[in-house]
Amino acid sequence: LLIIVVSKSGTTTETIANFEIIYSACSERFGDLTDRIVAITNEESPLALRSQGKEIHVLPIPREVGGRYSVFSPVGLLPLGLVNIDLESLLLGAQSMRDKCCLDDPHDNPARMSAVLTYLHYKKGAAINNLFLFNPETYIVGKWYRQLLAESIGKEKDTKGEPVHNGMLPIVSIGSTDLHSIGQHFFGGPRNIFTSMVYFEKSNIELRIPEHPVLDEIVPGVAGKTAHQIMDAILAGVKSAYKKSQLPFIDITLEEVCEYTLGQFMQFKMLEVMYLGQLMDVNVFNQPSVELYKEETRKILEQ
Repeated sequence: LLIIVVSKSGTTTETIANFEIIYSACSERFGDLTDRIVAITNEESPLALRSQGKEIHVLPIPREVGGRYSVFSPVGLLPLGLVNIDLESLLLGAQSMRDKCCLDDPHDNPARMSAVLTYLHYKKGAAINNLFLFNPETYIVGKWYRQLLAESIGKEKDTKGEPVHNGMLPIVSIGSTDLHSIGQHFFGGPRNIFTSMVYFEKSNIELRIPEHPVLDEIVPGVAGKTAHQIMDAILAGVKSAYKKSQLPFIDITLEEVCEYTLGQFMQFKMLEVMYLGQLMDVNVFNQPSVELYKEETRKILEQ
């Protein structure tokens, strides 16, 4: 048993409350848990100071690294390492993409190019950013990106302190599930969505339709094909439909779902958001408005 409590500020209500519930339940069974707890937080945060006073292990988050950018710090690496994720490959993938995304020529820099296209469509009214993932197992990465974009770009003021209320509403869609739930809106609704279609070409899942299906002739052409081949066809169909409907999108293709490519993708997205912040003239590393609800919550709890 190992309990990891993570809070950059060291004061997040939900995190501390969940820790106390888990600690109480586990201590009843295992007794003293001091050596089974790791706190990951800013140095000298209330969580760090309290943990050190109780001789609980503390791993610091580099102060200059924001919470949503901390996946390659102890915040992300410790939990991933504990479930046997290849951290070296993850970091090598991130490093390779970092080098590409620091090039001056935007045509050779995928993060800068993506940021420019996103910004241009935002200026044309595409205030919704849809990350359309065609590998369902990557959904959790989409949820991470949703926070990354929302907290980094959604700002009340620009870098000069002037009111702007900039931002894009990030949504995450899964192919092909969400083609049946909200696809009608994508194709028939307002033209205010910019979509990034993300697909990993290789899959470790090789489920295959039988050569002689029970429900034969209902959908011609599926017999004998793998689930991945069917998804290939669905993705091609979606792209064709988007083009015919004149819906803006970009296509991001990676080789396979593995640590190296996920490291590449996450680094790409973090740098893309940084470039986007420059174009929108906002500070992508702070989140002043998040403190509003936290302050009100603390007041209510203290009553």
